[in-house]
Amino acid sequence: MLEAIHQWIFGVTCAAMLVAAAQSLMPKGPVGRIGRITGGLVLLLALLAPVVQLDEEALARALSEYRLPQEQTQALAAADAALFQSLIVEGTSAYISEQAQNLGITCTVSVETRTGEDGYPVPWAVTVTGPLTGEEREALTRRLEADLAIPEERQSYQTEEET
Repeated sequence: MLEAIHQWIFGVTCAAMLVAAAQSLMPKGPVGRIGRITGGLVLLLALLAPVVQLDEEALARALSEYRLPQEQTQALAAADAALFQSLIVEGTSAYISEQAQNLGITCTVSVETRTGEDGYPVPWAVTVTGPLTGEEREALTRRLEADLAIPEERQSYQTEEET
C-alpha cells in the first residue's frame, strides 16, 4: 500500500515538473494557452491515475477485512457490558452485605440487574439469605429502599433451609 502511494506521488511530481518545463518553453499567445490547458489535463490525469487503475478485487478484499474489526468490536463491547454488569452485581452485593453487618445481620446476598434507561446495568432485585428477625428484615428493607432504590416488592428474604 505504501509502495503504491509512493509511486503515485512520484508520478504526480514528475508530471508537474514536465508541465512546468513545457510551459516555460512555450511562447505566449494562443499556443501558450493551449499548452497550459494540456498541461492541466496531464496533471489531472496523473492525480486521477489510481482511480483509473483501481483493482476491484483488492477493494472488495479490503472492505471485507474492514468488516472483521467491526465484528470484533461488537464482541468486545458485549464482553465489556458483561464485565460491567458483573462488577455492578459484586459491588452491590458487597455494599448490601456491609450494610447488613452494620445492622448486626449475618447473611448472603444475591443481586439481579436490569439495563436502565441510560443503557447501564442497575441493581433491580435482591435476595437475602440468612436467619433474620422481623426487625432486622424491616431495617434492611428500609436501608435498601433508601440507598439503592430497590422497593420492598423486589426484595426477597429466605432462610438457609429454603435454599
